[in-house]
Amino acid sequence: MDHRINKIIEENSKYFDNWIAILNQQRNSIFSDYKLNEKESENLIYATSNVLGKIADLAIDFGNFKDKFDTSKMYVNLYGPSLIIKSTKTNITFYLSTDLDGIYLEAYFHNAENLKNMDDDFWLELFELKKLDGFEYNENAYFTIDVQRKYPELFHTYKNTMFLMFRKFFLSATEKHRDIDLGSLKVKWKSTMDFDSMIEQVCLAFKSMYKINYKLWKISDLRIKKGNC
Repeated sequence: MDHRINKIIEENSKYFDNWIAILNQQRNSIFSDYKLNEKESENLIYATSNVLGKIADLAIDFGNFKDKFDTSKMYVNLYGPSLIIKSTKTNITFYLSTDLDGIYLEAYFHNAENLKNMDDDFWLELFELKKLDGFEYNENAYFTIDVQRKYPELFHTYKNTMFLMFRKFFLSATEKHRDIDLGSLKVKWKSTMDFDSMIEQVCLAFKSMYKINYKLWKISDLRIKKGNC
């Protein structure tokens, strides 16, 4: 374990039992025959959101970013609260949310048109993220049947993340789509996972997701600055 993560966990472990209890209460409320009244439901949502905010704070602390983050907002999804983590510098948004199995961290790709400018460090960071057991790459948007018939060799049941990203990038350019939607990166953690290990992985995942999107954002930022010179 990274020594900085170990220190963060040691300093905050006294709160973990309470956080686990609240997260479990939120998840159990979905399956329970007992229906919470409006006030109970509202209190549980805010308590859960507060726990997600505390976990996000640990990840931000570990990342040691030259950036500030707004974690004051959330929305309620089908299974509970989703904390919105917004970068002040890049305007990129991350979501730390609850679901039926536990919690997950998700970030959508921004500035996808800059994928062609990425060096090996970008892909190495992505591969580090993929090492986490709960990693998922979601395309979110798909090509029409006409496009799939036009390039049938590209639409077999491929699961390789790099291939799927390049397919989306190049076909979007070839088919002259206005926007390139590369989808999102997600890492999920089950409620049965050791909590210390989960905190460690949340810290690592958030840092990787930030660095991946930062590299894409930086190209656009430099382009804008150059244009203003």
